[in-house]
Amino acid sequence: MVKLFTPYFVLLWALLLAQWPAHAQAPCTDTPNSGACFRVYDADTRQPVTALCTGQRIRLRDCSGRPLDPRKTYYRLSTATVCSFAEGDTVTTLTVPATPGNIVITQNTPNLLVPGTGIIYSRTLRVYAAPEPVFTVATCAPGFVQVSITDRTYDRFTVQLGNGTPQPASAGTTTYAVPNGTNSVTVQGSYAAASLCSGTRTISFTPAAAPQIPQLKQLTVQGSSLEFQWGTLQAEYQYVLEVADAASPGGFRQVANIPASSTSLTLPAATLPGCYRLRLTDACQSTGTRYVSATGCTVQLSATSADGRNELRWTTGAAATGFEITRNGTLLARTGAGTSGTYLDKDVVCGMEYTYRITASSNGVTSVSDARTLKTASTQTPPAPVILASFDLRNRVELTTTDPVSPGSSVVYTRLQDGTSTVVGTASGKLLDSLALLSVDTPPCYTARFQDPCGNTSVASASVCPVILEATPTKDNTDAVQLRWSALNGAATATYQLLLLGPAGQVLRTQTVSGFTYVDLTPPTDRQVLRYRLEATAPGGGRSYSNVVSVTRPLRVVLPTAFTPNGDGLNDVLEIKGRFITTYRLVIRDRNGQEVFTSTSPAQRWDGRIKGATPVPGVYVYRFEAADEMGQPFVQTGSVTILR
Repeated sequence: MVKLFTPYFVLLWALLLAQWPAHAQAPCTDTPNSGACFRVYDADTRQPVTALCTGQRIRLRDCSGRPLDPRKTYYRLSTATVCSFAEGDTVTTLTVPATPGNIVITQNTPNLLVPGTGIIYSRTLRVYAAPEPVFTVATCAPGFVQVSITDRTYDRFTVQLGNGTPQPASAGTTTYAVPNGTNSVTVQGSYAAASLCSGTRTISFTPAAAPQIPQLKQLTVQGSSLEFQWGTLQAEYQYVLEVADAASPGGFRQVANIPASSTSLTLPAATLPGCYRLRLTDACQSTGTRYVSATGCTVQLSATSADGRNELRWTTGAAATGFEITRNGTLLARTGAGTSGTYLDKDVVCGMEYTYRITASSNGVTSVSDARTLKTASTQTPPAPVILASFDLRNRVELTTTDPVSPGSSVVYTRLQDGTSTVVGTASGKLLDSLALLSVDTPPCYTARFQDPCGNTSVASASVCPVILEATPTKDNTDAVQLRWSALNGAATATYQLLLLGPAGQVLRTQTVSGFTYVDLTPPTDRQVLRYRLEATAPGGGRSYSNVVSVTRPLRVVLPTAFTPNGDGLNDVLEIKGRFITTYRLVIRDRNGQEVFTSTSPAQRWDGRIKGATPVPGVYVYRFEAADEMGQPFVQTGSVTILR
């Protein structure tokens, strides 16, 4: 070995090198016929490689067979397309750059006879990237997992389930059976051209809980749409809504994907009528049809009206355990099991609109039909009303029916009096007539007709006549009051109670009377105005009141013309006497017009003294002012004489 480096050997090697082209600069191209040679090895496995990986450690070894001086053999890694001779690092273990693509490795051997020149031998190798492979993992029913490899970098893959043995795989989606306890998937990507380049990634997953049968709770038809409601769904699974379809495989056709986070769905333009179910599935399609809800079928409802009755008919695609009928949102009736039914609603009013729905229950699923709204129709004549006529405390005739007037209907009242027929008005409730003449001899009578919303009118009701009451003072100048009245409804079979009323209409006294006249011989002495009213009761129990009549008795005041305030106990004071005196003012003046006494209460009496002085005989004038119970003013003047 020492002889190889003697001066003679060096001179010989220099002469040989002189026969090779000597370049200061040349294109970086492979020179296979130059006699130069070097190999590339993986630094870790020491296996020769023809392609490289980013970041890979490599070793370079000369393979020309020539006695090159390692200290004068230089290697360079470059992406340049032009190579130039340069002396540099002689280290032969290098690291591949992190940028994928082509890389040029040059071997520079110096020409000892011509300094600065030498042989440039290059090789171009492909550098491959080694990123983590791109893939996703979807959990399925227990025992299955779906791996989707979407990586576009590598062309070879292996899949390892947990700690199992890696198995070859291809890009795309594959379902794997996984052993119990497995909770991770590892994918390794590699190149066929560079088997040493590979990337690995592990994704952990939580095995799905055991699947549960979903619960379809309710479906409701809304026009052409269908509203669904269901129970809580399992987040780790997928769900589809299906409709029965004989032409589809398995007899059902998918109509919608259902998010596991939802509890309801409105399906527009739904298949009606139709039977629907909710099916659980997973990414692996491993559940089949084992986890499907009970099937719910829509209810089809039709409604017609005739002769004041509404008829409902319905059908459904599955036998129901029972049906509920609602009207205007309120439960109307329940019917038995079956797939169809009818119901006749008689409790309706002609001309009124009603909205119906049918609710069916089957296998835990509630199905609600679309709403059907219709107006009740009829050509039947309604029955004549039974009416009452009675006066209120303001002497208006109050007209009512004994039965409530149905919604949308009305009553037309007519007054018959003194040979004249007059329409009083139309009402759905109470009607007041204040234009009737209050005459005992020609009392007003009333009839009425029902009018329903369909335009049908009843015959006239029986005539009713309220009691007309009259009251006058007797002509014998006593306090007695003469009363007379007309018969209730023109018949003599009613019973009567005579009521004495207070100013506010309160009953002060009740007295049974008979016939059509009565004289009140003992009216109250403390009331100026006497108010009377009759309460009449018909044989059938209907109660009616007459008009209120009043008799006003005059207010009376009595003052003496003289008195003797001498202390003998006889006629010593001036005091007021009379009846129906409540509030008043008495003023007494002397002959000069000076006010000497004032009184506003019967307890205030005059003893003739003026400012405490002894009474002075003479004539004095007085003025008495008051208001009666009706508020009318009363004034009386006169004179009084003081005697000794």
